[in-house]
Amino acid sequence: MTTARAAEAPQLALGYEPPPGGPPGRVWIASGTGHRAVPVNDAFKARLVAALLDLEPQPGAWLAVLGADAGGLGDRERRALRSRIAFLPANGGMISNLNGWENIVLALGYRDAKRVNAALPKVSALIDRLGGSPRALLAKLPEEMTLYEKKLAGYVRILLEAPELVVAENLAGGLEPEDRRRTAAFPAAYHAERPDGVFVQLDDAPDD
Repeated sequence: MTTARAAEAPQLALGYEPPPGGPPGRVWIASGTGHRAVPVNDAFKARLVAALLDLEPQPGAWLAVLGADAGGLGDRERRALRSRIAFLPANGGMISNLNGWENIVLALGYRDAKRVNAALPKVSALIDRLGGSPRALLAKLPEEMTLYEKKLAGYVRILLEAPELVVAENLAGGLEPEDRRRTAAFPAAYHAERPDGVFVQLDDAPDD
């Protein structure tokens, strides 16, 4: 790691540089940014997402997350950092044999089962606020959901924990115009839960 990158890492919410010879690109997002949309091509996105999920950049790459150089973390530090971030896949990241409610509260149940039942009013209010039907969505299996409903369920799951950093992949991709407009409210919903957090959209790069 260069001296310049070492000096800047503590000020970054998310920073990534691929290894030499990899797909070109760079992500450099300061802490306190709020909301940032970053256009990236598929190859670069795949490398960045893999590094972010593992918190172990590929050889020759560099990754900083919430002020920490991910390449220099021990196992305990990596687990602690992972608990402070969330990733929303383009397809919502649903588990196929669980309904909407079970998908949304699964992670919460692992951490604190006592909070699950108490979460229903908040979950319902978030779904309603973001243009979904709580009663219908919570009962559906993923195969019965629209793409927007899958993204919405995955996003509400994230909002329950309100992590410091959210990275959403191709948030509006594949959606009809009305649902694309609904995703525009996702960053505001996150900041209502986490005013000091950073929301990053990894959007498809425009065609050349």
